[in-house]
Formats: sequence, structure tokens, C-alpha cells
Amino acid sequence: MSAVSFIAHVNSNSLGGTEMLQTSTVGDVHKAIAELVPEIAARGPEVEERRAIPVDLFDALVATGCFGAHLPTTHGGLALPLPEVNSIIEMIARADGSLGWVTMIAISTPPAVALFSKDCFDEVYASGPNPYLRGALAPKGMATPVDGGYLVNGQWPFASGGPQPRYVMGTCVVCDNGEPRRTPLGLPEMLQAMMPAAEVEFLDTWHVAGLRGTDSCDFIAHDLFVPQQSTTNVFTATPCADIPLARVPLRVVFATAHGALAVGIAHGALDDIGTVAATKRPAMNPTKRLAADTVFQHTLGEQAIRLQAARALLNHHSELVWTAATTGHDLTAAEILAARSMAAYVTNLCVGVIDTAYTLAGSTSLYDTSSLQRRLRDIHAATQHLAATTETYRTLGALLAGEPVPPQALL
Repeated sequence: MSAVSFIAHVNSNSLGGTEMLQTSTVGDVHKAIAELVPEIAARGPEVEERRAIPVDLFDALVATGCFGAHLPTTHGGLALPLPEVNSIIEMIARADGSLGWVTMIAISTPPAVALFSKDCFDEVYASGPNPYLRGALAPKGMATPVDGGYLVNGQWPFASGGPQPRYVMGTCVVCDNGEPRRTPLGLPEMLQAMMPAAEVEFLDTWHVAGLRGTDSCDFIAHDLFVPQQSTTNVFTATPCADIPLARVPLRVVFATAHGALAVGIAHGALDDIGTVAATKRPAMNPTKRLAADTVFQHTLGEQAIRLQAARALLNHHSELVWTAATTGHDLTAAEILAARSMAAYVTNLCVGVIDTAYTLAGSTSLYDTSSLQRRLRDIHAATQHLAATTETYRTLGALLAGEPVPPQALL
């Protein structure tokens, strides 16, 4: 089913003219995504060549309802448990890394937007799940206080997302007379600004090795006035909406989502090498298929178990995080740092799976037409994300050794 016909199919089952599939369980979303997966996979080369997701394909993904996974039902969402949300991200990343990445970002956005004012949250999600929102967590902007809000200037990289964004979020350092304000801890005071996408400038900067289809370009704000109610400190704010994950540190939310992405890309790589091996014959031994080689079989089996271990670790920490978020229990320092470290470890396990699959496929992986080549580049691009940094190992190790840990490491 093509993206256009899929949307028509979904619209025929919609209520009130919305383009969102009326779903109530993760099974419904899975079924809708499964219908779209073959086209997502087939159009991977097109997505990469465009360096962005085609509008019709993105609209079809929106129509599955998956972007409302973390959004409360009061705003047209599904309010799914975290482990089930992970399975959605994995499913799409298995078909294509770039669409998986954009899905990961969009699904994880409501817990961040819930840390703004209720008016701001209601505006962004006035028509239900809104995946047309991009953001950057790194503090690359400057916010100067003025009457009623701030004048914002800055350039933010890595603003991943689908086509036609409506809002962007950028982290800023609050400055007086050009000098950063300081918190009681001596750190620069920071805020996140919600800005209309039409009032910023997007730059054609996304020329990269992997995750090419995510259109993770830079955007710039020039003396843009942002009202007070459209700003927040995402590390300290109290959530305005009933989103359980808004009650846990934002970097923990990103950690679980990133882990699901990595598992999905690795799962896809094992799919790919299985397909290649069924017909591939070694250049110097054309009478034997790769799939029948016992060394290949041994290696493939080992990588399958490696992937299962990665998924099990992701699910273990996701369950702990979800239990804390839904019971009002605050995560301990060790749980926060372990959950964040999990993302780095899971990603590294998945890198090993994908690197091995790429190597097993031999010279066929060298060609641009190889999906294994694309998965290799995608996972190595994903290792550069803040959520996958191994820096957290040191902080966790310091805590376990009884050494002091800076408070900001737990935000």
C-alpha cells in the first residue's frame, strides 16, 4: 500500500476529519505501522538522497497515530507505557534508521513540552499529536530579558524532524548586558525557548555520513521576542500535563528512546544479512552459499544473542523508569545514571551487531545500494548523540565508588 493510499485508508476510518488513526492500544498502532513498513524500507534510498523525509511518507506515518504515544488522551494521544513506546521506535528504525530517528525525537517531545506552561502546551498540541516540532538541547542561544519575555539570538544544530515544522525549541543562556546569569551552583542560568518555526531561519547544513534523511539542519533566531510563558527550564520545571515521563529527568527519557532506536537499526541489519546470505556465494567458492557456511552460522547466532541482550537491558531500565514515573517514586541517583549509561552500552552492543553484519556481507556492502552500508553509517552517526555518550560511565563509577557527583549530572 502506498503512502497516499494508506492515508486515504486511515482517513476513511477517522473521526471528525482528523488524519490521525483512532487507536486505543499499541497493537492497533503496530498494525498500522506494519502496513507502512514495506514502503518505508523500500523508500530508504529516496529518503537518504533527499536528506529529508518526503511529505507523503511522513504524513502516512503521522496517520498511524504513533506520534501520540506519550501524549495524554486529553490531547488526542495514547498515553502508552514506556516499554510499548520503545517497541514502536524499534519497529520503525528496523525499517529505516532516518525515519526511526525522527520518530524517536517526535515521540519523546511531549514530556519536554509538558515542562512549559499549560498555555504553551495546549497551543502546541491543540490539534492532537504534533510531530512538526524540532528542538536542540545544547545551549547555543542567548536570551536577554525584556518586558514580558526575552529577546533570543542563537544558532542551534541538529534540529531533526519531518517536513514543514511549526515550532522549534532552543536552549539559551540567560544574559544580562551580555554576561551569563549564574545559578546558586555557579552554573549559567539556562532556559528553553519555544519559537514559531516561521520566525527562524533554517540553514542547509545537513551534509553528513549517516542518518542523512533526518534533515537535522541548523536554525537561527535573530532578536526574536519570546514571551515568558513560552520559556521554561526543562531541568527544574514542574510538568503542566499528565505525562508520566515528564516527572523523570529528560536525559533519561532520551536514553530509553535512543536505546530503542539502536536496537531497531541492529534488528534491521540482521534482517538484511539473512537476506543476503540466502543467495550470496563466496567469490572463490561459487558452489557454496554463505547461509550454509558454519562459521557464518556461528557468528550470526552470536550476534542474535547480542541483540537480545541489548533489548533485555533496555527493557529492564525502561520498566524501572516507567514504574518510578507512574508511582511518584523519585529515581535514585544510581538509577538515573544507570539508565543513562544503559543507552551508551546498548548502542555499543548494537554497533557490534551492525558492524559484524556489514562485514559478513562482504563486498556487496560497499555499494550505495546496500541497506547494510546505510545501517552502518546510521548507527555510527547515532553514537554521536548526547544520549549515547559514555561520559556517564565515569559519573556512575564515581557514585559507586563513594565519590561526590555534581548535582547537574542528575538533572
